[in-house]
Amino acid sequence: MPALIQVRSPQSSSPSQLRLGKGQTLIGRGQGCGLRLNDQGVSRDHGAFSYYIGVLVVEDHDSTNGIFVNGTKVKRQVLYTGDRVTVGPIEIYIQKGSAAPPPDAA
Repeated sequence: MPALIQVRSPQSSSPSQLRLGKGQTLIGRGQGCGLRLNDQGVSRDHGAFSYYIGVLVVEDHDSTNGIFVNGTKVKRQVLYTGDRVTVGPIEIYIQKGSAAPPPDAA
């Protein structure tokens, strides 16, 4: 089952949804990006989402403004349902992310 994100941009009145299938989805202003965010606060190659075997990860590609997950700047982070990713002024809500880790058996 693919991951599902909701993208909210200050330039758009309604959010858009995107399914992230297996593999990598580039994030940025560049032409080759699967998630193209047309804002000057976003680098051409800002970062990427990767989705493999049920695990969704976001990774920063040394962008100027960074990537934040739930308000904390990250280089690479596993994403779960309900997480909030910020890329420049763009908010990305994770509607279906990685499966929750199992509780500790201790």
